[in-house]
Amino acid sequence: MARSKNKTIRARYDAFLEEHPIAADALVCASVAAALTAIFLFVTFSGFGSSAEFIYNQF
Repeated sequence: MARSKNKTIRARYDAFLEEHPIAADALVCASVAAALTAIFLFVTFSGFGSSAEFIYNQF
């Protein structure tokens, strides 16, 4: 089977993760931490947790 000279980004990414399995775990952990932090900051500072009357009066 002939190899293509132009590797796709997905093929390079998969090859990197195959050679560095700990990097895959670190990448997943960092992604989950970033998502949880973003959700926490949104709920905390957006007023999303305020009373329904306060939110309704914004509009």
